[in-house]
Amino acid sequence: MCSTLTHRISTPSRLHFTLIDMNGEIGRIDGSLGLATQDPGVLLEFGPHGRTVVRGGSPAERELILAEIAAAGEILDVEPGIEILIRQMIPPHQGLGAGTQTRLAVLSALSHQLGLNHSPREIGAMSTRGGTSGIGINAFRCGGILLDGGHSVREQKGAFAPSHFATKAGQPPLLMRNDFPTNWGIALFIPSGQRGLSGRDELDFMRANTPIPLEEVQSTCHIILMRLLPALRELDLETFGSSVSALQDVGWKRRHWTRPDIEPLRSVRFAFDATAGIQGCGLSSTGTTVFGFFDRAKVSDDELTAGLRRELSDRKAIPGRVVCTRANNSGMHLSAVA
Repeated sequence: MCSTLTHRISTPSRLHFTLIDMNGEIGRIDGSLGLATQDPGVLLEFGPHGRTVVRGGSPAERELILAEIAAAGEILDVEPGIEILIRQMIPPHQGLGAGTQTRLAVLSALSHQLGLNHSPREIGAMSTRGGTSGIGINAFRCGGILLDGGHSVREQKGAFAPSHFATKAGQPPLLMRNDFPTNWGIALFIPSGQRGLSGRDELDFMRANTPIPLEEVQSTCHIILMRLLPALRELDLETFGSSVSALQDVGWKRRHWTRPDIEPLRSVRFAFDATAGIQGCGLSSTGTTVFGFFDRAKVSDDELTAGLRRELSDRKAIPGRVVCTRANNSGMHLSAVA
């Protein structure tokens, strides 16, 4: 059967600022703060086919999409017949939400192709994602800056575990979703040869480092509620950035910065702190992407990139690429191929 690529789906990536409550004494665990970004995102073209066909991308990316098509067929209880052309993928295990965005994109593509037309909210609910953080599924659904309320220890999730090991926990409630200021740029450093924690390594790390002291959870909440979120509403980029930096030194995020494999990123953090125009510095999820913010009215993408690259070079930082991007305030986009 001849195939035609008829539709295109694009997704944001996401920055995960921190998990909030890794203590649980109050009766809930997890809770997340994060932001949807435009780049790097997933971009797939798809259309009908008599069998499963995947083209474009690297061999590893094609293998991943094939596996996700098979998983989507089981979730939707259908026999998948679809052709997908990979235009762009999010680098895996870099703290940008590649696994969640890829699963949601493929599920949406297959649902649309077969005329099931599930909404982004329905796709998220059936995806088995969101068992730890709700940032990825909500970034896909609606974009913006996002805060979720974690999981009930009694009813949803009785132990600390990454989402891969918490597929039955259900999605956490979305407490806040706001547009991120369009004049605030986002600077990313994506290392070339390092990966964040995933799978069994992430589970072992979480078990070894929980529960954390309640006072650290309280400090994290205080920074978010009384510093970061007011700065967002008042368009105070300097305070917003310093709040993101403060979250690195308390609670769950502090434990990631003490990992031996994250030690090479300290010079990257110093470079962000020293680069003119950058406000704040954070490690996304378990790493290894480092991010900060800048005022687009005061410094251009090219100027910011050049300045950050100089600082990285001066500090002999590990290899990686600098990306300047924007927030995604709309979530996924599905359209016909022109």
